[in-house]
This record gives sequence, C-alpha cells and structure tokens, in this order.
Amino acid sequence: SLLQIQIPNNTKSWQTTTPTSFVCLPKQPTFEETKNKVFGKMVRLTALLSASLVGLTAAITKEKLADFAYYSLDANRTEADKMAAANVKKVNAARLSEKHLTDLFWAMYFNTLLSREEVRAQFFSVAEDGVEPEVLKAFRQSLYYDCDMNAKQAMWAAYELAGIPVDPAPVKEMWDFLYNSAELSKPEAHRWVVDLLAAGIEPKALSEAWTVQKGSTSNKGEALKKSVYTAASTSAGGLLARYAKDGHLYSALQFQQYYSDAWLVEWLESPQEKRVANDGKEYSAQEFQKYYGGNAASYWNQASEAPQRRMAEDGQTYTIQEFIAYYKGDWQTKFDEASVVADVCAGLNHEGCDGLPQTCQWKWTGDWTDSCVLKSSAATAAAFLV
Repeated sequence: SLLQIQIPNNTKSWQTTTPTSFVCLPKQPTFEETKNKVFGKMVRLTALLSASLVGLTAAITKEKLADFAYYSLDANRTEADKMAAANVKKVNAARLSEKHLTDLFWAMYFNTLLSREEVRAQFFSVAEDGVEPEVLKAFRQSLYYDCDMNAKQAMWAAYELAGIPVDPAPVKEMWDFLYNSAELSKPEAHRWVVDLLAAGIEPKALSEAWTVQKGSTSNKGEALKKSVYTAASTSAGGLLARYAKDGHLYSALQFQQYYSDAWLVEWLESPQEKRVANDGKEYSAQEFQKYYGGNAASYWNQASEAPQRRMAEDGQTYTIQEFIAYYKGDWQTKFDEASVVADVCAGLNHEGCDGLPQTCQWKWTGDWTDSCVLKSSAATAAAFLV
C-alpha cells in the first residue's frame, strides 16, 4: 500500500470487483418501466398487504414478511417462509415498515446491475443494520458519478458507508483530495475513499494535515500516511473513540500508538462510541459535531454513554457492554452480526421490561422474546406473534 498502513483486504464485497473494470451504464429504463416489466407481481402485492406493514409503529407479521420476500425478493415460497421466520423479530425490533422495506429494495436493485438473487442474499442484513434507503442512494450515486466506481462497486461501497452511518456529502470532497491532490491511482483512491470515510476522517481535516505534511518531506506516501494519522485525531472535533477488543474506549491516537501500522484495520473493526442526546436517541461524535457545530464537545461531554442495544441470535437484546462481558474476545464479531434495535422494549425479558415502566409494558404473547412492547403499541401486541 502506498500509505504503508494495513487495511482490510478480504471482507468487503464491493472490493471483489476488479478495480479497473469501470463501466458506463447503458441507457436505463424508467422506474415505472422496470417495475411494470420485471415486477408485475408487485401490483398484486400491494393489494395483499394493503392493511399491513404500514407505519413505523405497525408490527409486521411473519406471514406478511413472507409475502414481501416472495413478491419483492423473488424467493420461492419455502425460502420466503424461512426468511420471514428468521427475520420477523429483527425487522420489528428495528421498527421497519413496509414502505421502508420496499424503498430499500428499490434502492438496492434499481440501476445497480445487481440481480434480484444478489439483492435477496444481502437484503435483510442491510435492512437490519438500520440503513436508510435515501442515504444508501445518495452514497451510491456519489460513488458512481463522482468517484467513477462501476455500478456494483458503488452499491456495495454505499452499503459499507450507509450502515455506519456517515454523511454522504463529503464523498466527492474526499475523492477529489485522494485522486487529484494526493494523486493516488484510481483503484487505490476507490479503496481509501471508503475506508477513510468509514473511519470518521473528514476531508477538510485530511487536507489541512496534508498541507502541513507535504512540505516536510518529498515522499508523498509518507506525507499522506502522517496526514491520515493527524486527521483521525482532529476530525469531529477530536471526539472520535471506538471500543477496542478489550471492550474499552480509545481514541484514534491511542489506536495508532498501540497497533502501529495496523491501527486502521483495528479501528474499522471496532464499534464507534455513541452517546445519548437530549432527545433520548443515540448519536455518534460525527453526528454531534454536525448538529451542534462548535458546541459539540460541550454537549458530548455532558451526554451519557449510549447502551447500543442489539438483538443477538437468541432473539434477546443486549447492550454493547453485555456483548463485551459475555462474548469476551469474540464480542466485536458477534456485535457486528447482531441487528440494530430501534424499539427499546424489543427482546427484553420480564425483569428488563419492568425496569422501563414509563416506556414498556409486559404483554404475554406465548414467547417471552416479543412479550415486552412499547406502551403505545400494547393494544396491538398480538400482531407480534410469530
């Protein structure tokens, strides 16, 4: 690598496409043409699901999710039933609506050159990471048009970024710096634009560090390496921190000091720290910085550490600290595989549910993993039965 920093080399599906195989998309049919020609069954699906999968607070039943998998994802009936059974609790815990699922499907399929089989294989993993369809499209379009990625590269790179989340706006600025100012080759710039944005590094911070470093050495690779080191510590107002393998929070500088040239690999594999804002929601340091600007550090320091609850394979939800305590050395992998929980009551046992009396209510469904429901949704708890 030009920067002599180790970076992930075998886990990202968007990197499996040959970097030099850039293509120009042929003239594409309109959204309606594609929908009517290829997905005629979607019209029937609308009628079948007209009374369900509506709104963020409406639960999706296993039967309706199977219909979605059958009509939208083109799964056969047996496969659709299996997909629904495996994902219905996760979909409801993430508070995903029919509109969200449908919009996400079209964002992953339309004009991406992905087959429905390819979309189907990744769909629920993407959905349960809390990826927003419009954010995914924004990343994909910027990576395709601004960074000259081919359609499939752009799609899977967009997924890597949209699931973090980071802001789509800096993609072009980061690309311009890497490709034009730092003069990386196109394949190298493709690789680094995603990894650096995923790491939380801001183009402005990187450019400022580059201005200082390039004057101190004639070795562009070394100058860029030092610029990345510096920018990682100054981006987001210097508030960035991640949970390392030992479960403790460390800054980018501490990662660099401990892991040396392998720091970026470890940094990208480590979950971001998040904190709870005044609205009760969890946000990253970048999101605090974007919203509060110059006052971000003050609000960040006053905010409490976010629990970052996720639903594990046993159907129960756990905080990030519980993942660390239970899974020990393998906790990062298990946390990454677990689905995002937007419903604070989802997956809680009776004791945990009773611990949130203002928000949650125990409503026995026959399955403890979905018997804790939001008080506003208690009247429709039967819809959660699977």
